[in-house]
Amino acid sequence: MARKLRNGLLILLAAVIMTFAAWMLWPRPLTGTLDLEGREISVSIVTTGWEEVRDEGNFYNRPAMDMERYTLPAGSEQSRAVLEKLDGYTWHPCWDTLTGETALSGIGDLSVTLYDSQDAERAFSVYSGTGKIWLNGRIVRLDYFGNGGAEALCRELAAILRGGSGVAN
Repeated sequence: MARKLRNGLLILLAAVIMTFAAWMLWPRPLTGTLDLEGREISVSIVTTGWEEVRDEGNFYNRPAMDMERYTLPAGSEQSRAVLEKLDGYTWHPCWDTLTGETALSGIGDLSVTLYDSQDAERAFSVYSGTGKIWLNGRIVRLDYFGNGGAEALCRELAAILRGGSGVAN
């Protein structure tokens, strides 16, 4: 009797673990979660790096940052292109999501943030140096392995925004 109870508990524990793993790894659509369709989208692109400066005959490097801001009207060609690009990506929770972590490190030299100016909770940031993203106020994971998908999405969104006719602020 004790053996059957122990085996039953082990099977139940295995089922709980597998259900949790499936929930954590289940892909969720990025565009469905953001729900920016038909809304005006505010965008900021931040590029960071180093610039060489000459001061009194000496050369040194100092941090440099460039920020671009755009507003994409609802239904515009550019907003449709951005949402279409996001449509091919999914996200899933990660340990940072569960723990409520709020800091990201190693974000890289380029970041793109999209947000609804009417609803501050509806926001998305992707970074060229990490596969973790900000999505509606929490850190989640884009892709399953590595940072390649996030870096590609970051650069593709920046190219769409810089090449289009967004209204610069």
